[in-house]
Amino acid sequence: MRHACKAAAQATTAMLLSATFAASSTGVALAISSTGGTLAPPAVAAGPVGTARSGGTGAAASTAANTGGSGGAAAPSTKGTGGSEYGVLAPKPKVTRKLAPRKPSHTVRRPRATPKPKAKPPTPAVSEAGVPSPAQTAGEGAVFPVLGLHSFGDAANRFGAGRVGHIHEGQDVLASEGLTVVAPLAGTIITTAYQAGGAGWYAAEHTVDGLDFFYAHCQAGSLAVSTGQAVSAGQAICQVGQTGDATGPHLHFEVWVGGWQAAGGYPIDPLPYLEEWDHVPGG
Repeated sequence: MRHACKAAAQATTAMLLSATFAASSTGVALAISSTGGTLAPPAVAAGPVGTARSGGTGAAASTAANTGGSGGAAAPSTKGTGGSEYGVLAPKPKVTRKLAPRKPSHTVRRPRATPKPKAKPPTPAVSEAGVPSPAQTAGEGAVFPVLGLHSFGDAANRFGAGRVGHIHEGQDVLASEGLTVVAPLAGTIITTAYQAGGAGWYAAEHTVDGLDFFYAHCQAGSLAVSTGQAVSAGQAICQVGQTGDATGPHLHFEVWVGGWQAAGGYPIDPLPYLEEWDHVPGG
């Protein structure tokens, strides 16, 4: 009886050991997925590496039962939206944006050429009633009073320029000393004289047109006419000098209406007449 019970106990132990060995050798594991509670397939213990893939929207939850050994390791689960096996999302392709050409912030304008001023025509001289005009005297054969190169200087040489105690009553014709001074129109010599502090050696003429001419600063000893002498247009009067109150050689020329230094007489601007008579190149 004792032996029979002992044998039965040994048989039961053997059966328990056999069942335990069988369970561990097969490596059966049950896994419930996170999405549906389904059973996952058993992992094979003999394999080198065991893997598990996510379903698509969540992480896979797996349970592996290993009795030891080198196999049966579960693969890491992915997170996010399931776009990558190991949670690394593929880089998105770069989109190259074409930049539109930039417009300049301001328009560059070319500078406009400054128009050149138009030359003004000479203002015609206006003569008083009964006074011959420059054009009339030129038509009668008037000549320029200096034979040679000359100029009219600047503002200080003009008619009406200021002087100490008086105004300039004539027009200066700048020229080299010694050039011949002639009568522009025919007439009669009124006077010749010398004024140390003013006109120097001078002569005055009354012309056939009724105008009176005055020639001043003549070179000393050059007077070629005398009082009361009749002269013709172009006849020599004297030579250009700088006697009296003068700072350089020139002819001081005056034109009078109503008589030179006479009561009621007065000087007018000689420049329009001189310009009308000027036919010498370089003048």
